[in-house]
Amino acid sequence: MEPVSIFDSIQGLMNEVEVRFKKELQPKSNYLAELVIHISKYKGKRLRPALVLLAGKCVGETGPQHIDLAVVVEMVHTATLVHDDIIDEAAMRRHVESVNSKWGREVSILFGDYLFSRGFTILSALDSQVATLLLSQTVNIMSEGELIQLQRRYDIGLSESDYFDIIERKTASLCAASCRLGAVFAGANRKVADMLSNYGLKIGIAFQIVDDCLDVMGSEDEIGKSLNTDIQKGKLTLPLIRLVNMLPSSKLETTKELIFQHTAKESKNSILDLLTEHDAVEYAFNTAKKIVREAQEEIAPLPNSQYKTALIELADYIVSRRI
Repeated sequence: MEPVSIFDSIQGLMNEVEVRFKKELQPKSNYLAELVIHISKYKGKRLRPALVLLAGKCVGETGPQHIDLAVVVEMVHTATLVHDDIIDEAAMRRHVESVNSKWGREVSILFGDYLFSRGFTILSALDSQVATLLLSQTVNIMSEGELIQLQRRYDIGLSESDYFDIIERKTASLCAASCRLGAVFAGANRKVADMLSNYGLKIGIAFQIVDDCLDVMGSEDEIGKSLNTDIQKGKLTLPLIRLVNMLPSSKLETTKELIFQHTAKESKNSILDLLTEHDAVEYAFNTAKKIVREAQEEIAPLPNSQYKTALIELADYIVSRRI
């Protein structure tokens, strides 16, 4: 099952989000027009807007504010993609050139900032201290995650708990915030909002684990973005951490050299052989599946509805996807 069918129950609202997203990015300057047109090609799964809407529908009725919030979380997410591609020096994003590859570092930094500012302009119009505080805190947490990951590059001693702390901050926190905002603005009490937020956090963690697996074993043509960027930038992800943990200490130095000191083209096959030999990618996928089951258990107490079913199916999709 693909996200398009999973989101059937909220498709009308998702269409509204898409129209509003494009409208909010309409540039007042012709100089920005080409950038905005280009970024519109980045359309992905729209996971975070869907979480805002589905969480709201699980609780009660959604309103115009949910559309605003869905647009804001997608703008924040898109801004992070633009900035991530600078850090990773990625050439491709969703089957098109990255902004960094096409326009360079300076333009990419400023355009990412522009996307953040547009999102927070919409947020300020909501006049909600709750939403402003939560999203401001979330962007801070995401930035902390990225900074910690950068500081721990080429660190063969990175543990699984360190890795989970990083991805919880840099990826999962926005998924959790999306669910909490959707629930709170639909009138959820603290207990229900916590349930949905915990669900969002866990599927965000699982999503990043799968992304990290695809980075080492996926096909760029299928996935539509530059791969092996984690290895090239010295980032240890769960499959690689598992591999390191499975190796005897006598092999650590040569494995570290293989992972970090060769070009991706030269080392990819050798690394894949090692990962396969030690079932490291399978271990990572199984870890993601376990976390997804925990996410589904988080929302089990909610009343049955087509929206709850969509959240359960979405969790299953996250660990079955290969793009």
